Amino acid sequence: MYYARVIGNIVSTIKYKGLKGKKIQIIQPVDMETGKDSGNFLVALDATSSGVGDMIGYEDGAEATWAFEEDDVPVDASIIAIIDKINITV
Repeated sequence: MYYARVIGNIVSTIKYKGLKGKKIQIIQPVDMETGKDSGNFLVALDATSSGVGDMIGYEDGAEATWAFEEDDVPVDASIIAIIDKINITV
């Protein structure tokens, strides 16, 4: 699992059948040690009902489709967790 922050959403009136009824978010990967943005933003399918500003956990690649087992979803990234609290001990 990787970590990111939701920075926006996408509204689409015409979608592939496997994406109908699912929320599409724009996420910015975050380096959890520094809390700073890491890399370019991604477009991710949301399995959690997250919103703009939420810290989230996401999967990419083939694992991204696992959150939607019953549906045929063509995705490269999926939001699979909303992060409520982060504790880092050194």
